[in-house]
Amino acid sequence: MEQLHSTSQTVTFRTTNPLARFLSLFLFFLFIILGFIIAIPLLIIAAVLGLVFFLYLKIKNTLTRAHQPNGPLDGRHNVKVINPDE
Repeated sequence: MEQLHSTSQTVTFRTTNPLARFLSLFLFFLFIILGFIIAIPLLIIAAVLGLVFFLYLKIKNTLTRAHQPNGPLDGRHNVKVINPDE
């Protein structure tokens, strides 16, 4: 039969039925394993997407600065743009 063990912090049920104990452990480990099977690929996908987004922003920023006045891709030859604060 089931016995109730209680303290001020936890309540646990202990059973002497080996089938119930095996089933509860089996279900517990099944949920843990399924959680890892689902969580690990999601974390890998999130890391790859984060890296791709970071590289996209880095390349976009580099190209934007390259097309600014006096940048290497400015397109004007022998022309210097004088900033008003110089």
